[in-house]
Amino acid sequence: MARKTPPHPAYEAWTTARFWSFIRAGLRSMARRWPPRYEVLKSARRACNKGRQRWEFQCKKCKKWHKQTEVEVDHVTPAGSLKDYADLPPFVEKLFCSSDNLQVLCKPCHKRKTISEKRMVKK
Repeated sequence: MARKTPPHPAYEAWTTARFWSFIRAGLRSMARRWPPRYEVLKSARRACNKGRQRWEFQCKKCKKWHKQTEVEVDHVTPAGSLKDYADLPPFVEKLFCSSDNLQVLCKPCHKRKTISEKRMVKK
C-alpha cells in the first residue's frame, strides 16, 4: 500500500500526516481543560429542574436550551490547520484563545458551522 505522505523523519513507521494528527489531537485534548472554555460554558447556562439535570445551556446560534451533553464549545475564529512546524505557533495561539473567541453551540449547529468552514477552506 502506497503512502499518501512521506514517513516522518523522527519515526518512520508513521507518516508525516499521522505525526501531525497526533500532535493536533494532543493539543485539542489540553484545550478542553483551558479555563476560558469553562467561563464560556458558565455564562451560557441557567439552572434547570428536570430530574437529575442541574443546568441547561443556550446555543449561541439557534438560542435553544440544551443539556450539557448536547452542546460544545466552538471557536468563533477557527484554529486552522496543523500540517507542519510553521503552522504550530498560529494554531496554538488560536486554540488557546480568550473567552471572546469562544461560544457555546448545540451539536447540530456546531456541525453545520464546521462543514461550512471546511467548504470555505477548499475554495
